[in-house]
Amino acid sequence: MTDAAELLLRVREFLAAHPPATTERSDFLSARFDAGLAWVHYPAGLGGLGAARSLQAVVDAELEAAGAPDNDPRRIGIGLGMAAPTILAYGTEEQKRRFLRPLWVGEEVWCQLFSEPGAGSDLAALGTRAVRDGADGDWIVNGQKVWTSSAHLARWAILIARTDPDAPKHRGITYFLCDMTDPGVEVRPLRQITGEAEFNEVFLTDVRIPDDRRLGPVGEGWKVAQTTLMNERVSIGGMRLPREGGMIGPVARTWRDRPELRTHELHQRLLTLWVEAEVARLTGERLRQQLAAGQPGPRDRV
Repeated sequence: MTDAAELLLRVREFLAAHPPATTERSDFLSARFDAGLAWVHYPAGLGGLGAARSLQAVVDAELEAAGAPDNDPRRIGIGLGMAAPTILAYGTEEQKRRFLRPLWVGEEVWCQLFSEPGAGSDLAALGTRAVRDGADGDWIVNGQKVWTSSAHLARWAILIARTDPDAPKHRGITYFLCDMTDPGVEVRPLRQITGEAEFNEVFLTDVRIPDDRRLGPVGEGWKVAQTTLMNERVSIGGMRLPREGGMIGPVARTWRDRPELRTHELHQRLLTLWVEAEVARLTGERLRQQLAAGQPGPRDRV
């Protein structure tokens, strides 16, 4: 088991072999992954060393002090915080080796296709369908997803779809990895009060997904999705966002700077969203502190 002193020595040897000032960014990040310094708690060969999760802070601090480039975690946060731990937990060896390295290096951006316009807050009430084309064939997916961050940038998506309409709603769901460049995938921006389009709606029309891009057993997508959602909370804890540092920030600034846009209804909605964002930020900070101290987070207790 790697301890902090051994890990610190490993990082310094890595920096000596790959000086940040003279190593091209993509080469540095690829070498860091291969050295097991991407996610130290992941297995060897998959970006990690099988060390304690809390030791990641040792790596990050030493690399930051040396002026090392990061992998732009805000841009690829969904992949890092949601897709990667789910692939690690449920993926085949082939899936892990295909997806984890380009995900961490930032070569491939991910998005999340969970929420639907007709499901509200009940994620298990999704209506997107995936039907098998023959007993062992591909899956044909039809449906609509909404509030999807980074869909316009993403190459890949984590997707849940109903594969058994007769099963209880939490049991008839299967989890897939969807190629956003496949035929039938259409991304449309959702314009916000700021005029920006940070979110998208995604339409899936006869999208063909090979069975080898299914993650976990057929019908157990809800269980797989719980791993995703629990890691989403942990990833929020690692972001160290300041107050109004997330998506609520541009909205709050627009409210202050553009009084002509204000209405009573928007005021109430903004207050609700601001409180929710602040609760998420403080909860995330608590999780980050627990992880840094080596205490178990939600995923560790599952």
